Amino acid sequence: MATPPPLPMNQTLAEAIALHKQGNFAQAYKGYRKFLKRNPAHPDALVLGGQAAFLSGHQKEALSWLKSAAGKYPDNPDASYNLGVLYQSLGDTRKALDAFKVAAEAGPGFALAHYNLAMALHELGRADDALQSFDRAVAADPRHAEAHASKAYVLRGMGRIDEAIQAYQNALRLDERNAKAWVGLGTCLQEKDKLDEAFTAHRNGMTVDPDYPDATSNLCDVLVQMERPKDAIRACNAYLARHPGDTAVLAAKSIALNEAGEKEQYDALVDLDLFVRPIAHEPPSGFKDIEAFNKALNDHVMKHPTLVTAPSSHTTMNGKQTGTINAGAKGPISALESLIGKAIDLYVEEVKDVTDHPIVAHRPKSYELSIWGTVLEGEGFQAPHIHPSGWLSGVYYPQVPKVVEDEENKYGWIEFGQPGPEYHFSSESTLRLVKPEPGMMVMFPSYMFHRTIPFQSDETRISIAFDVVPA
Repeated sequence: MATPPPLPMNQTLAEAIALHKQGNFAQAYKGYRKFLKRNPAHPDALVLGGQAAFLSGHQKEALSWLKSAAGKYPDNPDASYNLGVLYQSLGDTRKALDAFKVAAEAGPGFALAHYNLAMALHELGRADDALQSFDRAVAADPRHAEAHASKAYVLRGMGRIDEAIQAYQNALRLDERNAKAWVGLGTCLQEKDKLDEAFTAHRNGMTVDPDYPDATSNLCDVLVQMERPKDAIRACNAYLARHPGDTAVLAAKSIALNEAGEKEQYDALVDLDLFVRPIAHEPPSGFKDIEAFNKALNDHVMKHPTLVTAPSSHTTMNGKQTGTINAGAKGPISALESLIGKAIDLYVEEVKDVTDHPIVAHRPKSYELSIWGTVLEGEGFQAPHIHPSGWLSGVYYPQVPKVVEDEENKYGWIEFGQPGPEYHFSSESTLRLVKPEPGMMVMFPSYMFHRTIPFQSDETRISIAFDVVPA
């Protein structure tokens, strides 16, 4: 069979773009790569190739192509915008901010650039600047419902509830099927003590998106606030019949069970003695002892480019937190991933007999790991929270301050069982406190509330948290 003549470069690019539009990113990536070998500075190929590379799992090449496009063509807002999206996905908010800023300046009418710039500004604690960028996004696209809804979320966090309600209503006038906006509106109405209206808003959120967990968990919360915990349990059960392992709804159900006095069911779901499991590890291969491993982890976290002060979307207070640290140059995180894998197997083996419990009955067939670092100093702590994207979660401690030795006050310890202040409840919760130690890993179901007991110390407390995320 005769070998067909090579395709002209423009045809190669056209075919790659056609595959891209069809959603066949893996094959499109191959076409872009072939084209860029001969045309390394082509703007469209660099930008579209960067997208396809990212979407097909070729992160390193995506970053290389998009950085090249943004550097060579600063007046092309698409180049910097896509670079910002990539940095955002890597948890590097500062670099994402810089890229979105360039995109917004290059494209004043590019609503998505202003919107994502606003999101990055908010993440870095610059709420007032974020509000201005949301306004610019709306000015560029008056029908940008998500910009109104996200602006409302920021206003709510600033305590400007009436303005937040107005912004949510603006979003819903543009898109009445925006479940997140309905839930946000419902939460604001709860803060205004307008419980009937809040109930309606959360129920609307469930109606437009029955599979959105926050709609159910927030409806459950307002029902508890209305002293209807059994109705809240029924709402959770209806959702869990379709999504039996959902973290947010299991957390809401645990509160409702406690409020309804369903002690047996509550104790079974929130069995802290059984399901909160500290694990001591031997040093991984390549490290002479656990101290050497911990030092390598400490250095990796403290020098990580995504480490920022108290990101607004997280529960870290008076401290710093990284983005994802098991992407790119992993260093000692590769060894930590191996330890986590062993810990997951050990955990499953130790709880396997409770076959009807969600953590056992709904173990994912496959999973991915999301890992990040937290640095607490001075008066740092983490507020009560859950990990909504996970099935199983954990935290490893490479460094803890001496103040944790105070057995009476338990400064810097991790506490399980107490819901966060955003939930409405009156019954006392079952609690368990665990003293962190260097080299210790604590595993727990992702729906279990946990927090750090605040402490004061000149020393630094470094922890590395992770989620086992169903794939």
